[in-house]
Amino acid sequence: MLSAENRAKIIPTGLYAREIDKRTRTGASTDPYWCTNWTFVPWIYENEIILIDSYYQSFQDSISYVLDDKNINDFTLIFNYDDVREVEQTTYQEYANDDRFWVACDSGGRNYPKYFVKKTASPNKERQLYQVDSEIESLEYQLKRLKEKRKSIIELEEAK
Repeated sequence: MLSAENRAKIIPTGLYAREIDKRTRTGASTDPYWCTNWTFVPWIYENEIILIDSYYQSFQDSISYVLDDKNINDFTLIFNYDDVREVEQTTYQEYANDDRFWVACDSGGRNYPKYFVKKTASPNKERQLYQVDSEIESLEYQLKRLKEKRKSIIELEEAK
């Protein structure tokens, strides 16, 4: 049973994490990540709250836990979806660690995680400069390689 005090702690639009329960298996696989993310979304009913793995978010396909006062501390809030926005990886890189989240939260799972930043956060200046400097360095390297390739093509042609 889940007490009213603990019920009030659950955010309906939250994404929660849980330690992997290696005893839990899905389908025929023994891989604890097979069609699971080990991140959970709440389904709130009048008499109970169920946390369902975010991979499928459906009872028949996902791991789910009925919350009670004994297991509520097994789950940790990652973020409230209302407080974050999804961004591209390059934008994610520009934010401080405390302002960004890299999570598996749908059927893309661990192969294609999603990137989120807090709506109230601003990009970190040092990280932005690092990103720009890295891109400049990469472009300079590409330019150098293209110039070398061009030179070798000309030298080959002249040697004929």
